Amino acid sequence: MELDVLTKAYLTKLSHGKTDYSETAIDRLSSTAGLVAFYKGQLRKFDKVGLGNYTEFNVQVTPELIAVTIKRLEELYRVKLNKVTA
Repeated sequence: MELDVLTKAYLTKLSHGKTDYSETAIDRLSSTAGLVAFYKGQLRKFDKVGLGNYTEFNVQVTPELIAVTIKRLEELYRVKLNKVTA
C-alpha cells in the first residue's frame, strides 16, 4: 500500500526529528489502525484551524482537502473491515 502525500510529509518530519514524537510514532503510522488515528487527528486539526487557514505544514485547509482525507479514512476502514471478515 502506497502512502499518500500528507502521510509521507508527516513521516519525513518525524524522521528528521522535527517533532516531539518518539520513533514509536513512525511504527504506529505503519499500521492501518495507526493511519486511521492519524487521519482522524488530521480532521480534528482541520476543524480547529478552519477553512482557508494553514496548518503547521503550510497546507491550506480546503473543502477538497477535507474530502480527500475523509475518502482516505473510508478506504482504511474498508481495509480494516476486510481483515476482520477474512
